[in-house]
Amino acid sequence: MGRPREFSDEHIYYGVYQSLCKKGFAQTTLADIANEIGVSPAALIKRFSSKKGIFLAYSNYVIQLTEAKFNEADQSDAPPIEALKSVYKEAVRLGNDPVSLARHTSFYLESTTDPDLLEISRHRLAIIDAGTRRLLSKAVRDKSIQACDIELVSTVLQSAIGGALLIWIRDAGKTLDALIDDCFRVIIGPLRIGGNEHANDD
Repeated sequence: MGRPREFSDEHIYYGVYQSLCKKGFAQTTLADIANEIGVSPAALIKRFSSKKGIFLAYSNYVIQLTEAKFNEADQSDAPPIEALKSVYKEAVRLGNDPVSLARHTSFYLESTTDPDLLEISRHRLAIIDAGTRRLLSKAVRDKSIQACDIELVSTVLQSAIGGALLIWIRDAGKTLDALIDDCFRVIIGPLRIGGNEHANDD
């Protein structure tokens, strides 16, 4: 009998990601994930117990990545607003096309009926909000933007980018990067010191 195939957590989570992009949350099964990474469903059940278990683990992994990206932005030599914009642009590159992104996003929408998955999703959103506020506050201290209601600006910016994703899913006439640039231009632009709302736009 051959030795059981070894596979890392990262490899498993990539299989989850691929399955979500192809089928969405409701239609993804443990068998789908197992097929993506070349293991048996039984191996996944042994490690995670259930579909919910693997999605909880995947959510925790995404949270770790989110925290890491904001920490990198905090320590970056780039202007805080540009560092923040880069975090958002990298985050939305989960889907290479509107259909894949819509299917992946279904995980955050359809899993809200489960209290445990909903709670971990809320935790991720809290991390995004906290990271956004930190970088906005840093931009105020650096005098690259005016003093403002950081909580409100963070909420509006996140809402605008979330809306941009929905627009892109329905009509990919612009790239996601361009839509995010638009969000920053309209929301952050008027706050820039000197009123240079086009400063550092890509």
